Parts: sequence; C-alpha cells; structure tokens
Amino acid sequence: MPLNQNDMVGKALKLKSKKRSVVLMDRDIAALQELYLHRTISSSQLARLCFPEISYETARKRLRRIQQAGFTGCASSGRMEGRGRPELIYFLTAAGARALEQHRGISWETIPTGPPHTYHKEHFLRLVDLRLALEDAEARGLIGNLEFVTGREFWKELAGDLTEAEEQADATIGFTYADSNLPAVRVLLEIDTGNFRQTRHWEPKIRAFLKTGLPIWVITGSAPRIFTLRKWTQPLLEEAGAGAGKCVFAVYNEIVENGVFGAQWQRTDGSFTDLRPRL
Repeated sequence: MPLNQNDMVGKALKLKSKKRSVVLMDRDIAALQELYLHRTISSSQLARLCFPEISYETARKRLRRIQQAGFTGCASSGRMEGRGRPELIYFLTAAGARALEQHRGISWETIPTGPPHTYHKEHFLRLVDLRLALEDAEARGLIGNLEFVTGREFWKELAGDLTEAEEQADATIGFTYADSNLPAVRVLLEIDTGNFRQTRHWEPKIRAFLKTGLPIWVITGSAPRIFTLRKWTQPLLEEAGAGAGKCVFAVYNEIVENGVFGAQWQRTDGSFTDLRPRL
C-alpha cells in the first residue's frame, strides 16, 4: 500500500530525528584525520590513538556520537573484543570528509569515504597495529621522536616531495634509539597481503624501495611466507649491491605479542636478528 504525503513526512522526520547533532572537538577532528590517513580503524585502535587519557568505554561512547552525527560510518571488524561483542571499525562519510576540508584544508573530493573492501580491511587494521606497537616502544623509552607517515595523498599535499617508493610503501617510519648516539633511523614499511605476485607486484616494489637506500621492514602473516619473499628478494639485493640486512622480515602475530623490538626478524639470507641498536 503506497504511503500518503503525511506518512512520508512522518517517516522523514523520524529518520532525521535519529541523526544526532554534535559539535566537533579537536580530538574528534583528530580522529577523523586518522581515519583519512589509515582509511579504516577499529574502535579500540581509535581510542588508543585519539582518546588515550579516558576510559575505553567513554571513548566508545564518543565515537558512537560522532558516528550518529553522520561524520563516520561503522561496520564489524571481524575481530572480537571483551564481553564477547564484535569490535567495530570506523570509516569516513561524505560529511566527515567535508569536516576535514573545513578544519584541515584537505580537499574533500580526494578523501576516500565509505567502508573499505573486505579484502583490504585486515590489511589496514594491521598497519594501525604496527603503528601502535611503535608508539608503545616509544612510551617504554626504547625509541624517541617517532614519526609514522601514511596516507600518501595527505603528505603529498603538505610536503610535495615524496619519492615514488614512499608513495608505494604502507608507511615511512622515522625514530631515534633512546640512550644512543646513533643517528635517526628512517625505514620503509610494507605489510604483505599474501597475494603479491613476484614479477607483477613484488619486484617493482622492492626495486623502487632499494633506490631510496632506506632499510625495508616487511611484515607477513606467517613464517612460510617469509621464505617465499626472501627467495624473491635476494636477487634484487644482489642486483642493487645491498647487504642481506637491507630488507628484514617478521611475522605480524609475533610483533603484536612481543613488540617491534622484541620480535625475531629474518634477514634476506635467512639469518636472524632483532632491531635493537648495535652500539
């Protein structure tokens, strides 16, 4: 049975009433910017990044308010959090993109909105986990002056001087070792999706990375995958005249459990190392 005009107006008012208005605070805008840089972030990750001084439950309520106001959307992450409830991921909407344009000067048309493809979701979340692991290392006094640069379009707009490799890398990381006179370290980070093809994807990517002279960290899903990537990478290092330590590999789960500097890393020749400084 078709709706009459009064019914349609009533329905529209009901839908409008569900959308809650909210005044964006600085931390809210920072959260929107993090979503731009990382594409999607889980509720617990976003709470740690932008609301570290308040409880997780309070942060969740604030994130929910921002979502109800229409600046973000949400979906299940596929992960579980405490009390047996599924963890949410957040992503930007068109309203969130326009808020970033207003408050950060980023053209809203260049900002990805909507939910990420299912294929990419876990990849984005793992990148945030790596950033948080490095921030934890900084909080523990292992490193200092941490810079974690991602969201290539954002950084191209601000700096305009990214190399081709830095545009391709998942992140460019900078830090100094605490209690050390060693110079600052700058690294290219790549998180393996498990679907790279040797000649189509891997070789062009690593060749571009090696041209920068920067060390390369590769995070994989399993130890057997490291064996495959080492085999693909070894001739590229020889071609570039680089040593086996120029590209090192670690398993994602081990980094999450033991930290970036507590995990065991493999050089391209199969020998093991860690990332602690050699004084």
